[in-house]
Amino acid sequence: MAGRSVRPRSPAGSPTLAGVRYLLSDEGGTSGSRARDVAIKAARLYHRDRWRVSPRRRLRWVDRVPLDRPIFFLGVQGAGETLIGRCLRRNRVVVSMSGNADHWTGIDELGIVRNRMARLPDSLLGCRHRRDLDHPVFGSEHNSAYASDALLPLYRSRPADVDEAAGRRFRRLLREHIAVYAHGPWRARFFDKTHTFTLKLPLLTAYLEGCNPYFVLVGRNPYSWCYRAVRRKPPSYRVVLSSAERLRHAAEHWANSYRIALEDAARLRAPLAVVRLEDFVADAETTVRRLCDALELEFEPGMVPQPGQRLPFATLPGDRKWYPLVEDEWLGRVTDEGAAIVESVCEPLAEQLGYRRGGSTVAPTGSAAGHSPL
Repeated sequence: MAGRSVRPRSPAGSPTLAGVRYLLSDEGGTSGSRARDVAIKAARLYHRDRWRVSPRRRLRWVDRVPLDRPIFFLGVQGAGETLIGRCLRRNRVVVSMSGNADHWTGIDELGIVRNRMARLPDSLLGCRHRRDLDHPVFGSEHNSAYASDALLPLYRSRPADVDEAAGRRFRRLLREHIAVYAHGPWRARFFDKTHTFTLKLPLLTAYLEGCNPYFVLVGRNPYSWCYRAVRRKPPSYRVVLSSAERLRHAAEHWANSYRIALEDAARLRAPLAVVRLEDFVADAETTVRRLCDALELEFEPGMVPQPGQRLPFATLPGDRKWYPLVEDEWLGRVTDEGAAIVESVCEPLAEQLGYRRGGSTVAPTGSAAGHSPL
């Protein structure tokens, strides 16, 4: 792994000032009422950062809290992890970094929140706020690019990178969140979807040895996803690149992410389920039931998106990641030229995962089929 000498810090060195700026900014959209927007964001900050001020995380018994079968969603940003993950987070035993089933729309990525990043080992940091990895082309925000060929060596972990001191820090951090947020700490299941963990199975399996972690690889059609990524989730490019170059970076990112996750899981014999966003949208209940079976999690009907379910108050205005489920709106915009670029990079892996340019899906084949497709 590349050396990292600069730890991410909050703007101006003050988490409080950063929080105030967030409350007063337009970040997160608007409900049409300034007062309501501030109240929503204040509630989100409270839930997310209650961990920082809670005395429970400092109690002696925290080290005895079981890390029982923690769940990690893997994949690429914008593949549906948030939507499908929320189904699990509505289960009463599931806990994330921002709360439990009472607050299931808060952030759920340890690796991209600055105060959590300060506690994580360097090797498990996410792809945002990376001033320690300020790249001349990609900048310090590496959305949808950290697994591209240029950045992959800075993010991918291998067995030789395992550091037990880092593992102890990681396990303690997870236990603290369970202690603070769980309805019942002794039977809780921790959930996280930090996207860079897709490249870090050797570390996660080593650091959680004996805890029986479960991994879920969430897939999305690369022809659609790559087109969306360059428009919705680009890195902070420092140079002007052509649309073709940006699309190729996104395609490299998709292909490397899924290839490495499948290869690492097979080599490490890690329990990995493969779920495709398209299958979830087509039949959410069946997908959630199968996912619960694969994760040894009790299915609850309320875990399936359906009419009449109220989102928690602290859900950002404009958040559409629940009911109603929507079909892919990007695939029809892909040009022949763009599809050719994606195909040149993502095949044959896309075919193995059951994806074709026209949006049709078939059963996964080859190595992808060997990992419990749902």
